[in-house]
Amino acid sequence: MSKEFNNNIRKAIEYLDEAVSLCKKGLEDANDDSCRAMYTMMTQDYRKHLRILHKEIEKHKEKNKWD
Repeated sequence: MSKEFNNNIRKAIEYLDEAVSLCKKGLEDANDDSCRAMYTMMTQDYRKHLRILHKEIEKHKEKNKWD
């Protein structure tokens, strides 16, 4: 894969990690059940996407296409 492709995945992981952190903060600051539910759902969704990206990296490493 191109270096730019790898960088894009790294950036996506960085942004998703930041989003998870923001959702954790939002969850701490939430003042009602609907907000807590929203932040919980968003955190779960972001973590799912992080797992997908990490699996993609592993696939590329197996094919020696990750640097």
